[in-house]
Amino acid sequence: MDECAYLPEHYASEIGINAIFQSEEVLERIFRLPISEQDKGRLRQWTPVEKNGRIHLAGQVFARNQFRWARRLQCRKCVAETPYHRVWWQLECFRTCPVHRCALEPLAYNRNTTGRWWPRFAHVVHERAVRVELGDTTDTFESHIVRRLLDASCQASPRELSDFIECVQFAGRLLGNDRNPSVPPFSAKDWEVGYHSLKGGLLPFKDQVRSWLRVNAPQSHAYQIRDLIGWAAEYLTDQEGPFDPELDDLPNPMHVQISAIIRAECRRTLGR
Repeated sequence: MDECAYLPEHYASEIGINAIFQSEEVLERIFRLPISEQDKGRLRQWTPVEKNGRIHLAGQVFARNQFRWARRLQCRKCVAETPYHRVWWQLECFRTCPVHRCALEPLAYNRNTTGRWWPRFAHVVHERAVRVELGDTTDTFESHIVRRLLDASCQASPRELSDFIECVQFAGRLLGNDRNPSVPPFSAKDWEVGYHSLKGGLLPFKDQVRSWLRVNAPQSHAYQIRDLIGWAAEYLTDQEGPFDPELDDLPNPMHVQISAIIRAECRRTLGR
């Protein structure tokens, strides 16, 4: 059989793994191979594992809707340089390669590029360390995600990056569009707008909310928060209300904070 045409389903059948892959089962089988403990540790770190409806990856815990197992996008230039998959491409918010500054493209099933073959332990692939540019002119939402994944030690909670992504999406949808009664269609620019509004902390975010409210001046009959921010009023949250720790996720603390800022600025605008 042509080894480059050996589909993962066939390989799984040969070694006794369910064709519907479970990460933990795959890891257990891989760890039987003659690989070093260091490599096993790296595989544990960078293999996404689903537990209790969430995705665990690189010391982070993501909501299921933030990570897509079936997502088939890649940076063609990254693959051309070093042909291996970057797991962050499977994050739903990841749209642009922070290394090459180009949009991710649908995966090209080129056998010579993606390489589905039996392992050869005498062959060594030298990995290229990820270079993520920094600075105001090159700092992007995607580069921030990669930096946080590479260095989880700077985060107070395993959910911190997931919570930040959720807030970036909400803030970008609000600040990147005019006032609208319904949720605006998704735009890739919303991620960047949201990221740059929040990366500096809550004080700069407050200033941007105030500026947005000035640009989107309220109608003379406005008397409630929804009249000022439209659809976004339904997505404001707080720590009050019914909460069952066995059924409900913990509130996103950052979303609670930015919701409080938006409410305060709306009340200020309404003269309350």
